[in-house]
Amino acid sequence: MESYQELLDEAFPADTDLMLMRSVSQAIRLAGDVMDNELFLKSLIGGDIRGHIRRAAILFSVHESCKTGDLPFASEMTRMPLGGGHWVEVRSGRFRAHICRTDGAVAFPEETPTRQDQRLSNQLELFETDPVVVPLHPSAQPELYAWLTFGASGHDLSHLCWGMPEAGRNSWLARTNVLSRLGPLVEVVPEATAPAVVLRFRDHIEEALRKDTDESNFDHKA
Repeated sequence: MESYQELLDEAFPADTDLMLMRSVSQAIRLAGDVMDNELFLKSLIGGDIRGHIRRAAILFSVHESCKTGDLPFASEMTRMPLGGGHWVEVRSGRFRAHICRTDGAVAFPEETPTRQDQRLSNQLELFETDPVVVPLHPSAQPELYAWLTFGASGHDLSHLCWGMPEAGRNSWLARTNVLSRLGPLVEVVPEATAPAVVLRFRDHIEEALRKDTDESNFDHKA
């Protein structure tokens, strides 16, 4: 009988940690470069959306890494069921996962109705005696849900973790700190972001802003 921690680590194994860290670290630098070099983002209003630009860069980078095969996960960019925004859903093993910013390595992301709905997949069995061990199901294996949580300090990645939240409260059923698992001896040399990636990301941001404007205008007319 496997524990939730074993299932999480099987789905998102240690041999993917380095590429994942590089993908997210590059995205943080990419967002910083875009914010520093696009005049319309250097205003006070541009500063207000710095976090949104960084999130967009990380989702874009992880999604691209999955598409190219650098990360061995399935990835899909879709509209969120609530709120009108978009997210990247990563799938591996029995898990599907979404990417969220948190204030620290063990912290939970800001609560939203969508996140609350998604984590219901991890509802524990009633009267289950051991909450960290997967119960036996003779026929079906239920889908499990995880978050990839990140944080940044300036242009540097501060934490990166896989976590499986309990459905009804802020408690981790399983959690893996990617940076700790990589170990202190790993030295990652920053790589220059390829110009083609920068252009694709800028096109991605411009398209997202244009869609937001079009949808806002449609809502006002409706």
